[in-house]
Amino acid sequence: MINKKYLKNLRCKEINNKNDFIYDLYSERLVDSLEIINLNFKNILILGDHGTRIHNYILKRFKNSFITICDFRKTNSKYEKLNNFKEITMNIDLWDIEPNKYNLIISNFFLNCNDNISFVFEKIINSLIPNGFFLSTLPSKKNFDELKSAMIKTDIELYGGAYNRFNKTTDLVKIIEFLKKNNFRIPLVNLEEIKLEYKQFDKLLYDVRSMNLSYYYQDKKNTFEKKEYFKVLEKNFKINYDKNFSLTTEFYIISGWKNHNSQQKPLKPGEAKNKLSDFLK
Repeated sequence: MINKKYLKNLRCKEINNKNDFIYDLYSERLVDSLEIINLNFKNILILGDHGTRIHNYILKRFKNSFITICDFRKTNSKYEKLNNFKEITMNIDLWDIEPNKYNLIISNFFLNCNDNISFVFEKIINSLIPNGFFLSTLPSKKNFDELKSAMIKTDIELYGGAYNRFNKTTDLVKIIEFLKKNNFRIPLVNLEEIKLEYKQFDKLLYDVRSMNLSYYYQDKKNTFEKKEYFKVLEKNFKINYDKNFSLTTEFYIISGWKNHNSQQKPLKPGEAKNKLSDFLK
């Protein structure tokens, strides 16, 4: 079970916009996906206030659109003074976003803060208008694998067993199943991998901590680690040939449309005018 109080406190931490480094890398991939879509989205919902790159891009490209950011807390954003921009808070237990309202719903490492991803996908499709577009990132099971391995080794060395330190993730098969179950049209799931290198281990930890994704389930370790833990952790973290600390972030980019008559539909058996063999000659 998620420790909802702890999760809300995590999300309520002030975001340091000078250190959105990893989130900005994810944001760039989302922006690339939006760049190839030639539609003018009028009503846009951003789920999760992660960094500023997505906000800035949307405000610049969709100048006449209305933009809503939804998170567990408000950030007193500088955009609040804009007429086409607002922030709202979300009830952690309930989805209270209006149905049939948004042309575009976009989320950056936020949907994984919920145990029931299928429920979230259901509410997203309901909140989109026909021909509305959904775009999101979610961590894969191999995200930050090098750090996970070093933490397990360190826990066993210091405590004789490993604590849960990373939140649960949804595997690819389940994501595809949820998209199909909720009738997303043209669903796509792409696996992305970004390799990072750090000369200083403290900088690596700082970037990971800035994401505010600490383990937030009920069985979390409730005591802070001392400096000794991080010394052993650094020793157990494998360095590469350049004597740098390598970190891999692996994540899914998920997209899908709400059904609309204008969308191309697959032909039924027997409707095709040509056979496959006609194109293979």
